[in-house]
Amino acid sequence: MIIPAAGSGSRFGGDIPKQFRMLGGKPILQRVVERFLLHERVGRIVVAVAESLLAEVKQTDRVRFVAGGATRQQSVANALAAAGDEELVAVHDAVRPFFTYETFDALLEAAAEHGAAFPGLPVTDTIHLVRDETIVQTPERQLLFMAQTPQCFRTAILRDVMARAASDDATDEAGLAARLGYAVRVVPGDAVNFKITRAEDLELAERMLEQAK
Repeated sequence: MIIPAAGSGSRFGGDIPKQFRMLGGKPILQRVVERFLLHERVGRIVVAVAESLLAEVKQTDRVRFVAGGATRQQSVANALAAAGDEELVAVHDAVRPFFTYETFDALLEAAAEHGAAFPGLPVTDTIHLVRDETIVQTPERQLLFMAQTPQCFRTAILRDVMARAASDDATDEAGLAARLGYAVRVVPGDAVNFKITRAEDLELAERMLEQAK
């Protein structure tokens, strides 16, 4: 399990990166890590954090911290280099604490069979491509999916993707794999598996935790 968590979270605002914001009394990142630790198929978690934080984190047998990079892709590559020889590897956003085990299991099975898989939600709004404040194309809505994580791969495939796309600045490993010629399966995502990007997202997450008690 790879969790890139070295970003500054600039869209959230404030001095604290969003992955370290408190959610129900724990940092969001801690909630994500602990949830994966409870899954029986997760052997190891590698978390990429800012290099300045490495002296402050605790390394364990199942959770290892490595220095992240300037981009998400660099952080994923650094974490992948520290991963073991497991058949499958997954990449998950550090600020998606509400993923479900059912979806994760389906992704692992799809990746084992097809090589790569991601959770996606069908787009419900009409999407326009705009250039110079003018619509230039309107893609067919039924072909559009919003990508979520965890995104799962055969380890050899993700290693190849990271090696071949070392100079890219991708924000989505599944899309990068597809661009390099790999078949990437989509598995139905979950609306509650949202990414905490702005302050209002954190407020929603707090309400969800309260309702779950």
